[in-house]
Amino acid sequence: MCEFCIEHGQGTKWYLQTKNYAEELLNEERKRYIADFYEKFEEMAANGLAALDKLVPADLAAAKAGRSSLAEGMKEQHFGQVIPLEDVEKILDFTTSITRVPCACRSVLHGVYDDRYCFNVATFKSDFWPKGVFEQWPDYSKDIEILTKEEAKKEFQKLDRNGLVHSVWTYHTPFIAAICNCASRDCLGFRMMERGQRPFFKAEYVAAIDIEKCNGCRDCVKICPFGAISYSPTLQKCSIDQMKCFGCGVCRGVCALDAIAFLDRNAIPVLAKEW
Repeated sequence: MCEFCIEHGQGTKWYLQTKNYAEELLNEERKRYIADFYEKFEEMAANGLAALDKLVPADLAAAKAGRSSLAEGMKEQHFGQVIPLEDVEKILDFTTSITRVPCACRSVLHGVYDDRYCFNVATFKSDFWPKGVFEQWPDYSKDIEILTKEEAKKEFQKLDRNGLVHSVWTYHTPFIAAICNCASRDCLGFRMMERGQRPFFKAEYVAAIDIEKCNGCRDCVKICPFGAISYSPTLQKCSIDQMKCFGCGVCRGVCALDAIAFLDRNAIPVLAKEW
């Protein structure tokens, strides 16, 4: 399991632990962090990407080897993990507050403030989170939506079919407050990965193709955001490089033949520590 599962999940999936969404975690320090995060997000993101562009080869090598000080710092503050649709729905089942808001990444990268791909979740009602935070910034608060569990599930199912990657994110770890839906061109996390950083864990799963069912249509190749799927002209079949696979499940969502299944990453020795 990922290190967060060990530290914050008692050996099970940390993002399915209700204690990591609890109001008890929302102390004054965390409230200040969340308020500062959204107030300064665009400035921090722009400066952060500029700094990453200046990394020398030695820095990039260290990052790829898992020795990135930036990533280690993010684990304490704002870090994520990819999760498949079924785990998103499990989270929605135990939350009591689901709010959809504009995506901060898309506002930074494209100057668009009405792309509502981020869902703030909580197991409690609060004047501060999330409504009280976003009311301070009209660009975000004007498009806030409060959803029921069933409405949220339908929206996530639609986003899944459209090939967006679901992920949970902390605000001063281990407090989980958001589920995001990302595409490579619209996500700061993906942009960081392009620059040798890892701002989120892979999923607890990995995808596998049933070669007998695969007809080589290549829909999964086209939609995989991590470049983990390839096509063999000789075999006329697709295959998954499981070392590259993040277990997001978008390939499974587009496979008309139900040829893609999920496996437990921890049950595959070579992948058990590959996060």
